[in-house]
Amino acid sequence: MGSGNVVRKLRRVDSVAIVGASPVEGRIGFELLKNVVKFGFEGTVYPVNPKYSEVLGLRCYATVRDVPDKVDVGIIAIPAPQVPGVVRDLCRKDAEVSVVISSGFGERGRRDLEEELKLGASDCGMRLIGPNSAGITSTPARLHASIEVLPTPGRVAVVSQSGAVGGVAMHELRRLGSGVSYFVSVGNSADVGVEEVLEGLAEDPFTDSALLYVEWVGDGRRFRRSLQDLARAKPVVVVKGGWGEVSSRAVASHTGGMAVPYEVFKAAVWQSGAVLAEEVEEAVPILELLRRFRSEREVSRVLLVTNSGGYGILAASHLEGAGVGLPQLDEELKRRVESEVGKEFSGSNPVDFGGDARSADLVKALGVETLDRYYDAAVLVYVPTSAESPREICESFRRATERVPVVYSIAGGGANWVVRCLSEAKPAVVGVSLLPKFFTALNRRARREAREAARRD
Repeated sequence: MGSGNVVRKLRRVDSVAIVGASPVEGRIGFELLKNVVKFGFEGTVYPVNPKYSEVLGLRCYATVRDVPDKVDVGIIAIPAPQVPGVVRDLCRKDAEVSVVISSGFGERGRRDLEEELKLGASDCGMRLIGPNSAGITSTPARLHASIEVLPTPGRVAVVSQSGAVGGVAMHELRRLGSGVSYFVSVGNSADVGVEEVLEGLAEDPFTDSALLYVEWVGDGRRFRRSLQDLARAKPVVVVKGGWGEVSSRAVASHTGGMAVPYEVFKAAVWQSGAVLAEEVEEAVPILELLRRFRSEREVSRVLLVTNSGGYGILAASHLEGAGVGLPQLDEELKRRVESEVGKEFSGSNPVDFGGDARSADLVKALGVETLDRYYDAAVLVYVPTSAESPREICESFRRATERVPVVYSIAGGGANWVVRCLSEAKPAVVGVSLLPKFFTALNRRARREAREAARRD
C-alpha cells in the first residue's frame, strides 16, 4: 500500500494539519499542537476542529476540506468512526503521510474500521502511520507531532510499537545528553510497520544509530532482512515486549498483533548483528556506548584504570565473564605509567591508584605513548570523592589524551551528572554491569565486519 519510504517523506515537511486540535489544556489535541509549536516547526500549521475559530493563536478550520493549501502531514486525534472520512479528505489535499493517534481499531476488535482506514489511504498512495500511534518526530523537519515528551534533537532513531516506551527512550536519551533524529510510533501498523522504517533508516543521513521496541512482527523475513541491513550500517539495540504467555496475550489488546515466540525473535536479532536488551533503561546506555566508541578492530585486551580497588575488581569480573582479556602490565609499561601519573601502584591490572587519586591523575595513564602496543582499549572506573566536583571530573575526562579507545565508567555520588556531561563527547556509563554486554556486542560487530571484508577480498 502507498508509495515511497515513509522516512524519506518525513525528512522534509512544509505543512501539518492537526485534526482534533483543542485549546483545552490536557486534551490530546492541545498537547499535539503545543508540541509542534514548541519543538520549533517552521512550516505552516493548520489546526482543524469545527468547535473553534482559533487555537493557540492559530486560525482553526472546521474541516480538512477548508484548509486553503496542500497538507504534507495530517495528525488525526478524533473518535475512531470519524477517522476514515478525514483520511479521505487528507487524500484530496495531496497529503504524503497521515498519522492516526486515535485508538479503537484492530486492537479493540474493529478490524473492519481499520480496513476502511487502509483503503482510504491507499486510494491516493498516502502513507498511514497507526492507528493507535503516539505520533512522530522528525528532527530534520523540526517536527514533533506527538503526545510523548519533548525530545532533544540528535542522531538516534526511536522506532516503537508502544508510544509510552518510545517516550521513555527519548527521556533516557535526553538524560545522557543525546537525542533523536526520528521517533516513529507505528501503533497497529495498518500500513507502515517497523520493517519499512528500518529500511529507510539504513541509508538515512540524519541517523547514526537506532533503538527499537517490538512486540510483534508482521513479516518475519522482511523484518530479519531490514534489521540485518540496518545493523550492518549502524548500531542497533532492540527491546522485545511480550516474553511469556500472559505478556504475549497482552500484545493483542495493545497493538492488535500476535507476539513472536521469544526464542525465535532472540535468534533473529542475534543473527542480524543487532543487540537485544531487556529494558529501555539498559538499551539506551548500551546504544550510546556503541555509537560513541571508536574502534575498528576486535577488543581482546583491556586495561582497567581506577581509584577504587573494589569497583576495579567488579569491572574485571564482568569483563572476564564476557571473555575480554585483562593482560598484566610488564615492567617497562608499569614504569612508564607510574612515571606519567606520578603515583605508584601494585603493577597489576586493574591499575588501582587508590582513593586519594584525582580524576586528573588517572587520565594521565591513558596517554602513555606505548599503551597501544599492549592494549586494544581501556576502561576508566571512577568513584567520585568529596575532593572534587562532578564538573571538575567531567572536564578532566573530556580533556584526556587517549592512546587507545576508552570507556568511562562512573559509580557513586555525582555519577549521573558526570555521565550526562561526559557522554556528549565520549563513551560513558553509570556503573560497570553493562560493560560485558557492550563489549560482547562490539566484538561481534568487529568480527562480522572482518568476515565481510575477507569475503570481498
